[in-house]
Amino acid sequence: MKSIRNIYLITLIAFSSLACSQSGAPMSILDAGKAYFFSPVSMQIYRDGQPVVGANVVRRWEHSTIEQDESTTDAEGKVNFPEVRRRTIVQVIPAEFVVAQQIIVVVEGEEIEVWSNSKRDSAINSELGGKPLNFRCELNDEEQLHRDFGSAFFTKCTWE
Repeated sequence: MKSIRNIYLITLIAFSSLACSQSGAPMSILDAGKAYFFSPVSMQIYRDGQPVVGANVVRRWEHSTIEQDESTTDAEGKVNFPEVRRRTIVQVIPAEFVVAQQIIVVVEGEEIEVWSNSKRDSAINSELGGKPLNFRCELNDEEQLHRDFGSAFFTKCTWE
């Protein structure tokens, strides 16, 4: 009887750990094994201090395959992207998690890279050490190298 109770407790603990995200927030059992390949992004795009209206913004990520989504800036130069979560074996077995990330703004046929990163942690907002990805990007700024949050990344953006 004692061994059945131990098996029950071990099973309960295992399923409880699957039912919480890495941040401790509850999640659906269907989300178990899903990693944040790209955290939600809110950005405002400027050129010479003026909002860039109608620009195509392409967000790409690569783990085992290259995927992307696109959106267009509004009248204030704003664009938002939802989180990207995918199931990956790295969430189940010990292995290194790496997702290449890129954001490109296309203005009048010119592609301008504003974000290039190697995400090495599967948690939400791990790109900036837990801070939300709320960007203000000036297309004419020089790309800056940052090493503040784990892996080095390049960006033309600032954040709160």
